[in-house]
Amino acid sequence: MKNDLIFMTTTTDTSVLSNGIVPLSTIARRRGCALQGSNNAITLMKVGYYKVSGTITLTAPTIGDVTIVVAKNGTPVSGIEVTSTISTATTQEQTLPIEGIVRVYCNEGTPVLTLVNTGIGITISNVALDVEYLG
Repeated sequence: MKNDLIFMTTTTDTSVLSNGIVPLSTIARRRGCALQGSNNAITLMKVGYYKVSGTITLTAPTIGDVTIVVAKNGTPVSGIEVTSTISTATTQEQTLPIEGIVRVYCNEGTPVLTLVNTGIGITISNVALDVEYLG
């Protein structure tokens, strides 16, 4: 069975402020019509379940906690969040995993997923995000 999917990436160094949206600049692969990607977001076109997985490689100009959440229509999705502590500013590179399931309900319209940095400001060097429609 072939599932609809989208794989989006960002491979250039980009600063993301606290409470800023992590950029998703390139559609690397896409199959089917259940997912659309643009403007640093992924639009979920069908009712059902979607598997979200990926990684974010980053550094931070200051010491503190980095928290990345998956947000649906601007609201964090419960359980899809990762937090890590930066203890060495500017040189400590970390790769954080993102994984979880998002549900789209009937009469919800077409929700939009974004990655949001709710921790300290960061500089990303690589983002790879895969979203697959499960049905």
